[in-house]
Amino acid sequence: MTIRSHFGLRPVVNASGTMTGLGASIARPEVIEAVAAILPQFVEIDDLQRRASAAIATACGSEAGYITASASAGITLTIAATMTGDDLGLIERLPDTGTLKNEVVVQTGHLVNYGAPLDQAIRLCGARAVAVGAATEAHGYQLAAAINARTTAALFVVSHHTQQYGMISSKNLSPSPMPRAFR
Repeated sequence: MTIRSHFGLRPVVNASGTMTGLGASIARPEVIEAVAAILPQFVEIDDLQRRASAAIATACGSEAGYITASASAGITLTIAATMTGDDLGLIERLPDTGTLKNEVVVQTGHLVNYGAPLDQAIRLCGARAVAVGAATEAHGYQLAAAINARTTAALFVVSHHTQQYGMISSKNLSPSPMPRAFR
């Protein structure tokens, strides 16, 4: 008996790629082994997260990394971090963002529903989506005009759900047109 039949779950043939609604992704054997080794033990989650952050940063060439349950959770937490930094007082106030920079510019063609509405992931932490361009067309001047003193982030979505043609390419994005307060 398989685990699916044990719980009465039907088999799925995934022809869509990595999607949260289909279990996100299949774990590699070494990931399964690591999870199986740690599950019967208690661990300080903050310490584990610090070590995971360092490993993710090394692998991705970034400043830090954070493990989340899904892309949507990652979007919400990342936007929250752009508003609060590591200020625990500001973090505890969320989703009250009345005095914080809380606007997230995002191309209209990227405001999709990938199992949940993208703007919901933005709103969950108290931020507000500011749509740029039209559903099938966006330009750099529209992005530059949308960025202001209340802007905390610009969100670029990479997904098969988003409109690609006519959108501002990630290769064409540059921090140069952004106001100093945003950089």
